[in-house]
Amino acid sequence: MNTNGISNKHWFHIFLHFGTDAVLFYLAFVLGIFLRFGGDDGGDVNWSFWPFLILGSLSFSSTAYINGLYSTHSSNKGITHRAFVLASCCLIAIGIVIAMTYLDTARPLGRGVMLLGTGFSFILTLTHHGFLLHTLRSTRENVLYIVTCKFDEAETQLFSSFGGSQLKLVGLVESNNYKVTGTMPVLGKSSDLQEIVQREKIDRVLCTDRSLRDTDLCRQFCQLRFSGITVMALVSLCEEIDQYVPIELVTSEWLLNASGEPNRFYIKKIKRAFDVITSLACLLTSLPILLLAMLAVKLTSHGPVFYRQRRTGRLGRNFDILKLRTMQVDAEKDGAVWCSGKNDPRLTLMGGFFRKYRIDELPQLLNVLMGQMSFVGPRPERPEMNANLVQQIPFYQERFMIQPGITGWAQVNYPYGASTQDTRRKLEYDLYYMKHMSIFLDIFILLDTVRIVLCGGVGEEHEHSLLRHNAIHEWELAQSPDDSKPLAVDDFPLTSI
Repeated sequence: MNTNGISNKHWFHIFLHFGTDAVLFYLAFVLGIFLRFGGDDGGDVNWSFWPFLILGSLSFSSTAYINGLYSTHSSNKGITHRAFVLASCCLIAIGIVIAMTYLDTARPLGRGVMLLGTGFSFILTLTHHGFLLHTLRSTRENVLYIVTCKFDEAETQLFSSFGGSQLKLVGLVESNNYKVTGTMPVLGKSSDLQEIVQREKIDRVLCTDRSLRDTDLCRQFCQLRFSGITVMALVSLCEEIDQYVPIELVTSEWLLNASGEPNRFYIKKIKRAFDVITSLACLLTSLPILLLAMLAVKLTSHGPVFYRQRRTGRLGRNFDILKLRTMQVDAEKDGAVWCSGKNDPRLTLMGGFFRKYRIDELPQLLNVLMGQMSFVGPRPERPEMNANLVQQIPFYQERFMIQPGITGWAQVNYPYGASTQDTRRKLEYDLYYMKHMSIFLDIFILLDTVRIVLCGGVGEEHEHSLLRHNAIHEWELAQSPDDSKPLAVDDFPLTSI
């Protein structure tokens, strides 16, 4: 990831198709205007509409992104589903264009232009998505994974969560000093790696840092790379495919490299300007909702409207976070505990609804304006919890290197946490964001946040999380030479109030 923020393969793919749809939508209306007026003497052609068409184009692509049409995991969404979603995106974008043109003093776009532009935009973007769908379904890489120890073998559970249409794990290759005990197919020994790669038509060879300590393996890796075969660390594949960083694969070298990836100028200058502009815009547009929510809190429960709570920000500095109160005033009389969901008896009448749609977090826009938070970043935790979390979760303290946020990569990919294990999983997304943070990623996270708000939260399906938990458990066992009990990670009460 470099200064432009889109050199990562995943985000380049997203940005490319996002931009393609926007351009096609714009060109469709340019074509409609030309066909409608181009045959005349030119006096009737009004090209002052281009700002509104650009706004409509961005609205179209944003709606398509929110619906997940650019995701590399969207190959299961067939052309019929895409046609329906694209038609809806067209209607939304065209509605915005019509509203903007009628607000302008210039003559609005005629019905003929709107009809032609709508038809062309739908046909062009549907053709684009047909090509995209074909590419997603036809692109599949054969990969093999080098296993040198029990830890490496435990991490094979990661492959169950990767997109099956993108990667095919052909099998494992054992190091000369380790015997695989699981049920996954073994292709041979690492001493025969060159032959195995050619025989199985392998596109990528995956390994962990432990493989790099083997001099003979490193020599073979170099030969493969000079032959055009991709050799990469498993942690890099997790970043590319699912955009998270498994904690057990993080090393000091990875942290050092990650800390140099983000653009310092963006962090120090652009991000602050982005925070102020975005927060002011959100505060103004959401003010009616906020006022109604404040009234609802006052009418449905006893106590103050707002809730202040001490949180830890960048470099360990504490500040008071501001939220709409969603729990009874005596919710923590027995100590701090996690909110157990919509059925938590401590929630007020409207508390569950406010949490589901993130309405309770709107007052935090003031924290952003005061510079205590960023709009996008890791969620801040309570100071009394952080000391314990640092002890139980490796690399947890890295979160304090950047400003906490109202929303973040972890918040749009993982539901409300209810345990230390959930906090650990969210950290894996936070580490990814800290390495790849950019203006483009922040914008896409904002679009994902819109999706989360409209859908009422991230889905509660934790199949991927359970796979990760099993891999971590196996790793902890592998790290205990006396087969002693691995470190507990779920016996610490937290709070999300």
